[in-house]
Amino acid sequence: MDRFAIRQDVIKVMVVGDSISHGREGDWTWRYRIWEWFEQQEISVRFVGPYAGTSPPNKPQPPRPPRLIDQPPEPPPPLRTDGAYAEGVARRFLANSNHFAAGGRQTHQAKDIISEQVAAHQPDLCLVQLGFNDLGWRVSGPVETLASMKHLVDHARSAKTDLKFAIADVPYRTDLPGRGDLPVSTKIYNDMLAQSIPYWSTAKSPIALVQFCKNYSCGGSNSEAAYDGLHPNALGEYQIARAFSQTLVSDFNFGRSALVIPDKIPPRPLSTPANLRAAPAPSGIIITWDSVYGAFGYDLQHRLAGEGDWESTHVDCNRYDQQWLHKGQTVECRVRTSGGDTLKSAWTHIASAVANPQTAPAPINMVTHATSTGFSISWTNPPPPYAGDIDRYGITNFDSDQPGAFLCKVGVRGNQAEITGLTPGHRYYISMETWTTFGGGIPAAARAVLVGRGSPAVPTSLRARALDALAVELAWPEVLDAAGYDVWVRREGPIHGRLGVRLSPTLWPLPESMVHVSDGTIPGCKTMKAILPNMEPSVWDWEYAVEAYNGDDRSGLSEWLTPPPLAPEKMSLATTDLIHIELKHG
Repeated sequence: MDRFAIRQDVIKVMVVGDSISHGREGDWTWRYRIWEWFEQQEISVRFVGPYAGTSPPNKPQPPRPPRLIDQPPEPPPPLRTDGAYAEGVARRFLANSNHFAAGGRQTHQAKDIISEQVAAHQPDLCLVQLGFNDLGWRVSGPVETLASMKHLVDHARSAKTDLKFAIADVPYRTDLPGRGDLPVSTKIYNDMLAQSIPYWSTAKSPIALVQFCKNYSCGGSNSEAAYDGLHPNALGEYQIARAFSQTLVSDFNFGRSALVIPDKIPPRPLSTPANLRAAPAPSGIIITWDSVYGAFGYDLQHRLAGEGDWESTHVDCNRYDQQWLHKGQTVECRVRTSGGDTLKSAWTHIASAVANPQTAPAPINMVTHATSTGFSISWTNPPPPYAGDIDRYGITNFDSDQPGAFLCKVGVRGNQAEITGLTPGHRYYISMETWTTFGGGIPAAARAVLVGRGSPAVPTSLRARALDALAVELAWPEVLDAAGYDVWVRREGPIHGRLGVRLSPTLWPLPESMVHVSDGTIPGCKTMKAILPNMEPSVWDWEYAVEAYNGDDRSGLSEWLTPPPLAPEKMSLATTDLIHIELKHG
C-alpha cells in the first residue's frame, strides 16, 4: 500500500483490544511501551477512549447460591478499568493512557459498539488487537471472525471516514488439551486477514497489517513472552509494541525506526502474602490473607491434618472458602503469590482451623430420567435435624463427552426439576447440594444420564476370569443406551461379614467407588471391563452379574456366573490392590 503520514500537531490514537491490551494491575502494558516509543520518536500523540486503567483484581466475597432456574441470568458485572499500572510508569503516561480495550472482548462484540466510541473520541488512528476470544472461546470460526473484523472497520468508518487502522493478527497460545483446532483456526484466520486487508484499505482510510503472531514468542510449548500461555509478561509487552511500531514505520511513515527491545527486561516484583488466617465459619472454613500488589492470583494448598499430600487450587483474590467439611475436621493451608505459570513467591507459614459447619446434608432419594434434551430429577428433603431453613437446592451437571466442559449449576426450589438445553447423545454426571442460610452443604451424586436415550438393554455375553484367588475380571459388550453400569455380587452361605447376616442368597451392588467401568458410545467397538479386588474368601465363593442404567431407568440383571478355576501356577499371584480400568477396541 502507499506510504501515508498523518500531518497534524497531535495525533489521536485509540487502542481497540481485549485483555491482552487492557492489562492487569501491576502491568506495564504494551500500550505504555508504544507510548514510550512515540515519545522517543518525538511524535505527539493523544491516546483516547472511554477507559484509562488496567483490570483490577477481583474483590473477595463469600460463595453465592446458584441462580434459580426460573430467574433470568444476572447482567454481567460492570466493567472495571480502574486498575493501576506498574509502579515505574512515567507520570505523564497516567494522564495519557486512555484506551478502548477490555478483558474478554470479542471482535463480534466490538463491531457493534465501535462507531459510538469513534464518534465520541474522533481518533485519527486505531491500533486494533482483537480476535483471540472469538476463536479461543469458539464464538466463531475464522471466516465469521474475519467478517466481524470487516464490520468493525465499516462501522468505525461510518463515524469517521478518514480513520486509519493498524490491525494485528491473532497470536498463538500454548497448547491446550482438547484444543488442537485452535492453532489451525488461528493460522487460517491470520492468512485470510493478511490477504483481505489490501482490499479493505483505501487511499482515504488506509489499513495495514500488524504481525503480532510473528513477533510474539508464544505458541506450542513456548511461552517465553506470556505469563500464562497467552497474556504478555514484561517481555511480551515489548514484543507487541514492537510489532505495532514496525507497521507504523513501514506503512504510515511514523518515526525513524521501530521499537528496540532492551536487553534487560524489568522483573515483576512478587512478595509472599502476609497475615494468612484460617477461621471456622458456618459454611466451613474461611482462609484470608493480605493482597499483594500486581499478583496474578494466588496458589493455595490445603489438606486435612495428618494427611501428607496437599490439594492445590488457584484463586484470583485474597480469600478462599473451604466448604464440604465435617464437624471436627482440622484443615491446614498455605498460600503463595503467583506471577504466572513460572513466577511464584515463597510459601507462607501453615495456618489451620477446626471446622464446625452448620450446613445441611444433600437431599435424598434422588431419581433421574433422561429426556430428549436433558434430564428430569426428583428428590426428598434431607432428614432433620439441620440448622437454618432450606432456601434452595443446587443441581450441577457436567458433560463428560465434551472436552474442556465446565460444571453447570442452577438453583431450584421444591422437589423436582427438569434441565433442558443439553446435548443429545452426551453423558452427564449429576449432583445436588442443599443451600440454607448458612451456605451450601456437601453434595451427593445422582444417577448419570445419557441424554436423548431411553432404558438400556440387559447386558449380554458376560464373561468372568479369575486373575488370582481374590481378584476377578468381568467383561461384557457395550450397551449403547447405558450411562453407566452396576456390578452385583451374591453369595450363598450361612454367614457373611461382621454383622453375621444370613444370606440365602443375598445380592447387592458394589459401590461405584470400588468398581470403575470403561464406557463409550462407538457402536460395536468397545468392550466394558471391571476388575474387583479382595473378593474374600475367594472369587469362586461369589456369583457376579451386571446391570446397565440410564439415570434410574435400569436394564435388569445379566446372567449370573462364577469364573472357572485357575491353572495351579496362577494361584500364588499377589492379590490385586488397585481398581483397574481397561478399554479394548475390537
